[in-house]
Amino acid sequence: MAFSSEKVKVWDLFIRFFHWTVVTLFFCNYLLSGKGMPLERGGILHIYAGYIVISFVLARLVWGVIGSHHARFKNFLPTPAEFTAYVRALWRGEFPYYEGHNPAGSVMIVCLLSGLLFTGLTGWLSSLADVFDGWQGSVAAATDFIDWGEVHEFFANLTMLGAGIHITAVVISSHLTGERLIHAMFSGYKKKPE
Repeated sequence: MAFSSEKVKVWDLFIRFFHWTVVTLFFCNYLLSGKGMPLERGGILHIYAGYIVISFVLARLVWGVIGSHHARFKNFLPTPAEFTAYVRALWRGEFPYYEGHNPAGSVMIVCLLSGLLFTGLTGWLSSLADVFDGWQGSVAAATDFIDWGEVHEFFANLTMLGAGIHITAVVISSHLTGERLIHAMFSGYKKKPE
């Protein structure tokens, strides 16, 4: 696909800052969380990095309702028919242009946001193991039959798998279409097709 020199603003500053902050913190929390590492599981840095990620995800959910055009969920969540049509086009070797996320990318964003929320929630629940007072102690007592650390690890691994698929799809899509998708997430702009 050939692109003109004309650019269109796609990703606003919040989306770009959200994306790169969450990417950095999630990868650091995942990769540097082993015993004796800077973000050791259960350590204060690991916990606070998780809280920051969850805060950003919650802010992203709000931004998905009130934010700029391409950030709003109503403008990028595909219907099942749109998703199916997109996948069929890919099978035919066609690569339809989308100003924002393509339907597969949109579904992946929902999966990643969900994965981050479940990872954060289960991480918080695993931190309640030693809490006995107040409402947090009540939550801990009511759910003490669940190994939240194991569930947290499951969701962290699942989210990392989703991130790996997302990165792979972005690189392959950029190569096949000629779009500079990673650059667009830094600059906020995408080139229009000719």
